[in-house]
Amino acid sequence: MASSLPDWVQILEPGTKKPMFANVKTGVCVWEKPEGEEIRPNDGNMWWELKDPTSGKPYYYNEQTGMTEWSKPNNAEIIPLDKLQEVQDALAAEEGGDGINPMAGAMSPSAPTSGGAAAASSPQLPKTATMKKPKRKVSVMKMVDYKDHFAQHKVGALCKSKVPLDVVLAWSRNPLPKPMLEKVAGSSHSKSATEMFKQIQMYMGDRARRNNALPVQVAHQVVTTAWRTPELRDELYLQLSKQTRDNDNVATVEKGWELMAICTNFVPASKQFTPYIEGYIGRHLGDGQQGRVQHYAEHCLKKLIRIHAQGAKKGIHAPTESEVQQAAKNIFDPSMFSSSLEEVMEAQQRFAPSDCKIPWVVTTLTEAVIQSGGAKTEGIFRVPGDIDAVNMLKVRLDKGETVDPGTFGEPHIPASTLKLWFRELAEPLIPEDLYDECVNSSKDIPASLAAVAKMPPLNKLLLTYIVRFLQVIGKPENHDVTKMNLENLSMVWAPNFLRCPSDDPLQILQFAKREMTFTRNLVQKLDTTAAKDLGNLGE
Repeated sequence: MASSLPDWVQILEPGTKKPMFANVKTGVCVWEKPEGEEIRPNDGNMWWELKDPTSGKPYYYNEQTGMTEWSKPNNAEIIPLDKLQEVQDALAAEEGGDGINPMAGAMSPSAPTSGGAAAASSPQLPKTATMKKPKRKVSVMKMVDYKDHFAQHKVGALCKSKVPLDVVLAWSRNPLPKPMLEKVAGSSHSKSATEMFKQIQMYMGDRARRNNALPVQVAHQVVTTAWRTPELRDELYLQLSKQTRDNDNVATVEKGWELMAICTNFVPASKQFTPYIEGYIGRHLGDGQQGRVQHYAEHCLKKLIRIHAQGAKKGIHAPTESEVQQAAKNIFDPSMFSSSLEEVMEAQQRFAPSDCKIPWVVTTLTEAVIQSGGAKTEGIFRVPGDIDAVNMLKVRLDKGETVDPGTFGEPHIPASTLKLWFRELAEPLIPEDLYDECVNSSKDIPASLAAVAKMPPLNKLLLTYIVRFLQVIGKPENHDVTKMNLENLSMVWAPNFLRCPSDDPLQILQFAKREMTFTRNLVQKLDTTAAKDLGNLGE
């Protein structure tokens, strides 16, 4: 490979067909495009050089066509990704030959093949490896670090003078003459950006609302605009920070922070501007803030970090007014979703039975799955429910409404909502400080059960209940219909129990099998008698 070519290339992970970025010198693979790095394009004539785990011979895989060849293709770009297999080769014997495959799809050819996905193995960490995720720090990036991204604003009729940046970024009662960001000012979204600013002023009370619109309707317009137009999301958060900066009116400041808190439920800032927004929010976390600003800031930061990791609200339909209204309510009344177990247990006191020992939302959804025939439905927990229906169900659960299984027509909607609830927990069900012990005990069932015994009481009781639920779903007499035996259920549910502390996609994939094996140990051997009377599982 010519040394003048960029080190980074974009490749497709064969199993999911998701784009990844590989450094051909270091063997590092990441999901996010490396900042400041030039990426070599894939023109379809790019082949991976891999190593056949049986013979040790090199072979070649074309990710776009799926073809594998023993012979080195002529006149082709060869990407030597065999180095990604070296650690796996050394550890295959230790793991019994069952490698974890981030590039799980290209089989080394017995003869040249096409359309296949490879058995190219990738590195796996040793059994005793310890994963520690660095603590998330609030950014301290300031406006000076972003000054080149802001559009120049000028005032004056004849001899226009440049408006200082600190004035541009401060509260104003006047309309915004042009977008705050240069990239938006020079785009087709310029008018939408200035209109969005007027809507922000309307919500805050700095401008009269049109047609007697309710505040929730104005907030819904703002959220919908940003959700439908990703190019305006940074502009949105910058406009909100502008209108809450140097504003002496406590009432309007609180409304501005409230709108920001609502928006963090639906749209993230870009990776580039998230540090700036986090830095602005972080400066309002201390005591001495106006009114309830400190609480709003804490809520905004928590939500912003989560939505940056999860991405914008999923679905083909924009957020509804009901969802926006619920997001506003959850600022002071924690949601059933994206909260900690303790917050959920406290919040459900508004409507759940007083003797409910685990989250009401979990027993409600598991019962809905059972009552709607989930134990006899093909692909239960593998087939996703309609995402817009799931979002609607989330709103109803946040209100404490009773869920009638008959309204769904099939069990995939409550099943998908249940998985989503676990994935969105503020902290994983199995605490992070037990992650290493759990994955390292995957080959030892007694050790897996011993790790569970160390969990906090509420976490352990909830885990016991959901494992009992999976034992009901996974009964042998259901397999022919559901096509979901204990192995398949464990594969689907492992990410809902354990959360790899690393952000490195390769490490996440490398530990996936151990997480699955650990989960299978629990489904097969955990004594769930303590959870027998916690919910109606149709036993």
